[in-house]
Amino acid sequence: MLRLLLLFLATLDVSLSTDTLKQGEILYVSIGSEEPGLVSFYYRGDPYHLLPFNDRLVAMIGTSYHTNPGRKDVRVVFRQGMSEEVVDTFVQVVDKNFRKSVITLPPSKQRTIDASEKERKQREYEEVVEVLNARSGTYYSLIPEMFPCARKISGTYGDERWTNGRKLWHHSGLDIAVAEGTPILAPCAGVVVMARDTFIRQGTFVILDHGMGLKSLYYHMIEKNVENGDIVKAGDTLGFAGSTGIATGPHLHMGLYVHGVPVDPLFWLERKEPF
Repeated sequence: MLRLLLLFLATLDVSLSTDTLKQGEILYVSIGSEEPGLVSFYYRGDPYHLLPFNDRLVAMIGTSYHTNPGRKDVRVVFRQGMSEEVVDTFVQVVDKNFRKSVITLPPSKQRTIDASEKERKQREYEEVVEVLNARSGTYYSLIPEMFPCARKISGTYGDERWTNGRKLWHHSGLDIAVAEGTPILAPCAGVVVMARDTFIRQGTFVILDHGMGLKSLYYHMIEKNVENGDIVKAGDTLGFAGSTGIATGPHLHMGLYVHGVPVDPLFWLERKEPF
């Protein structure tokens, strides 16, 4: 971890995981204080919730393919009685070159992007976005303990998805090529906040809330094994891989969101000790 000693304060110690982020990466913030007081954390002027973690306070900030490169201000404020101490710093977000990926949908899937179903697809999209943007409740875990299935990556985060000569979207997650019926496992503890079938784009899918704004999602399953409100631990089976929804074949699409921002799941899965 890169320790930024921007200002020597008797009471406050602020650590950032890095001073430079590529689009899609996560900034991990850790704050320690020698004395009791009120600590507030701001990113780009907006306040963020801090979570007690190993005798410190921590936060996660997500960047995405939509995050403009440049300086992003970070501020930590420590208040004790009438006194106030402030640490101001910043991180630099830099461009990441995303791949161009051309997909060919089989005839059976062509209807799923037909304009006649545009309204339904938009409604389903808004339902998912509402869940991803909702404030987290109980804290469960921030640290992944495993991959959700065998590591056979077929599509990476941020890929530009093209079909029939048109750019459709940036790929918002990680594709893992596994056989139909492969168990999909929870990487860490969480609560099921959405478990649905038959969505046009997502197919059968599950969304977990791990707490502190961290949510993971699992698309295109042939069958789900959990329901809304279920609490899962690392290694529990969420469902089984398939090709439901808009998918060219059996695989898992895993997404990861930090306070509603789509980040790179691989960055999170590979970082076992962020704080």
